[in-house]
This record gives sequence, C-alpha cells and structure tokens, in this order.
Amino acid sequence: MLSIAVPVTLQNLLFSSLTFIDTLMIGTLGDLPLAAVGMAGKWTWFLGIVLFGFSSGAAVFIAQYYGAGDERGIHRTHGLMGVCTLGVSLLFTAMALLMPEKIIGLFTRDPAAIKTACVYLRIVSLAYPFQALRRTAGTVLESTQQVVIPFASAVCSVATNIVLNALLIYGLCGFPALGVAGAAIATVLASAVDAAVIHAAGLKKKTLLRAPLSQLTDIRGDFVLRYLRIGAPALFNETTWALSNLIYSAIYGHMSTQAYASITICKSIEDLTCVAIFGLASSCAVMLGSYVGQGDMEKTKGCAWYHLKLTVVLSLVIGLFVVLLRGGILSVFGVSDAVRADAARVLVVYGLELALRNIPYMLVVGIFRAGGDTKYALAVDFASAYLIGIPLTAAAGLILHLSVPVTYLVMYLSEDVLKVFLYGRHFLSEKWIRPVV
Repeated sequence: MLSIAVPVTLQNLLFSSLTFIDTLMIGTLGDLPLAAVGMAGKWTWFLGIVLFGFSSGAAVFIAQYYGAGDERGIHRTHGLMGVCTLGVSLLFTAMALLMPEKIIGLFTRDPAAIKTACVYLRIVSLAYPFQALRRTAGTVLESTQQVVIPFASAVCSVATNIVLNALLIYGLCGFPALGVAGAAIATVLASAVDAAVIHAAGLKKKTLLRAPLSQLTDIRGDFVLRYLRIGAPALFNETTWALSNLIYSAIYGHMSTQAYASITICKSIEDLTCVAIFGLASSCAVMLGSYVGQGDMEKTKGCAWYHLKLTVVLSLVIGLFVVLLRGGILSVFGVSDAVRADAARVLVVYGLELALRNIPYMLVVGIFRAGGDTKYALAVDFASAYLIGIPLTAAAGLILHLSVPVTYLVMYLSEDVLKVFLYGRHFLSEKWIRPVV
C-alpha cells in the first residue's frame, strides 16, 4: 500500500501545493484578480474531472488486466483512453478560445472580473491537450504499479510552474510583469514539461507505455462496448459531479465577488489537505483491482476495509489540524479582512465535516470502481446533488441571503449525510465486486 500511496500522495501534494502557491501569488494582486482566476480555473478543473472520468473507467480495466497478466488488454485500453481524452481536451480548448465570455458569465456578472478571467482562460486553454496526454500516461503507469515516474514528472512540472510564475507574474529578472496572463503562460509551459517527461521516462524505462502501434489501435467494436458499459457510468458520474460543483461556484459568484474569493482560497487549502486521501484511494484502486483480476475475493474485501478505516482516521486528524491552524494559514493571503474572515469560518465547517466528506470518495473512487461497479454511484451522486444539494444551497445563498459559511455548511451536509448512508449500505452488501476481465 505504501509503495503506491506515498508517491501518489506526494504527487498530489505537489499539484495541490502548486494550486495553493498560484492562489497565494495571484492573491497579492487583489481580490478581483484572485476571484477572476478562480472562475477561469473552474473550466480547467471541469476538464480535469472529465479526463478523470475517462481514465477512471480505463483504470478498472488496466488494473484487472494487470492482475490477470494480459498486456494486450492494457495496450488496447491505453489506445482507446488516449483517443477519448485528447479529443475532449481539444473540444474544451476550442470552446475556451471561441466563447470565453459565455463560460465566465456562468459565474459572475461583474464586467471587470469577466474581462480579467477571459485573458487567463484563453491562454491557459492551450495547456489542455498536454494535460490529456499526461493523464493518459499517468493512468497506465499508476494502474500497473509504476508510480515513481508520474511523481518525477510532477516534480519537474511544479518546479517549472513556480519559477515561471515568479518571473512572469511579477516581472522578475528582466521578464515582463504580465499578472494573470503570466500565470496562465506558466501553466501552459509546465503542462508541456509534465507530458514530455512522463512519456520520455516511461518509454526509456520500458514500462507498459511502450507498445506496438498495432496493439494501441486494436480497438474492436466488442471491446469498445465493454469499455463503455464500465467507463461511461464513471464518466457521467464525474461529469455530473463536476457540473454540480460549477453550479455551486456560480451560486457563490452571484452572491458576491468577495464570496467567490473566500471560496477560492478555501478550495486551494481543501485540495492541499486531501492529498493523503487521494493517495489512499489510488492505492486501493490499484491493489483491489489487481486482486479482483486474480480472483482473490478475500484479499479484495480485506483491502477495501483497510483503506476505509484509514480514510476515517486520517480525515479526523487532518480536519482537526485545519481547524486549529486556520488563522496562521490564512494570514499569508493578501486579501481583505472580510474575505479572510469568511474563509476562516468556512474552514471550520470543512475541518469538522471532512471525514463525512471523504468516506463517499473512498467508497466510490477507491473501492466500487476498482471492483467493477461504476453504475451505483452515478444515481446516488446525481440525486444528492441535483435534487437536494443544489436547490438547498441556492435557496440559502441567493434567496435567504445567508452568510458564506452557513451556505457552505448547507451545501456539504445536504449531500454527504445521504451519501454516507447509501454508499455504506451498498458496501456492506458486497454487490460492488464485479470482475470485468
């Protein structure tokens, strides 16, 4: 578990640290640039979730093929995943270039925020194809227990981004001070470095990234149908979940620009504190999928229980630290006192509710999908978000005009209580164990 979870956790920590540092650097420019970049970044985040949906479905096959020793199956899955992820990334790039005002207009009516966000979005969208290539390669390597190479490429990418951020945002060492445009350029170049390093290292080390072109393109109709039966629910699950988060962001954006700025800060901190859980979910998915491919059901169930218990313990510890250290963390952000005060209260809600939030994540991403069950979570996530969470949150923030922390509490509790109950019952039934290879 540690050989998989630790490198993946460190990789996630690097990327989350980068988000935190980006937020910190841009925050020094003021509340408006911070909120604007946060709004534009939601489109990039939405693409990341869609890519994760494609790769999550593919990872089910790759991990189980790996347990069964079927390399041709891994290469076929790699080829199909690559076509899907690259295609959708190019679509997102085209939309960002052709209609940025409409995309940003979903989150705010502030003309100044829209203008600043569009500058960032047009440039950063050029990074999307590189991110798709990186996601595809990383899924193949991590699902076959080759986790060091993705970590190394992440180190190179983050280092590139931090250095270029400093040079291009503030104009250090003779470079032009480009502000939010500089941050976007840094992200594009860092994404290109990430994709180049992971492929170069994976091919040099003779990992399963090396495959004959004939096997990568051996995508027959029967395999596509099997892939869609497993992958499509995971993709729709991630897409509907991402859309619900975009709607939540739009609610905060229409409450006020200050409200969105405080949520942007908290989101960067949330990402940073969840890396250990993401690492655990990755190790669970790889190990559990391999056990299912081997046909060892006892190890499958033991692996699932072990990771679930660790999730609860880690979430309680991390949540406590967030609550206790929130003042010191927020003191480094150059934002107004009102934004900082709202963010501090939001972090209390987040820290106390973290365990309730992470249990469904581990069950869905780490356990159910790796076991071959990608359909159950789609129905539960859709109902909890669109029938309960979004209506209640919109009512709290836009109709009742409750404070940002109270609206945030309504958003979390309205979804998570139901999810923990329904997912827990499904887990105990063991109906999620469904071999696909």
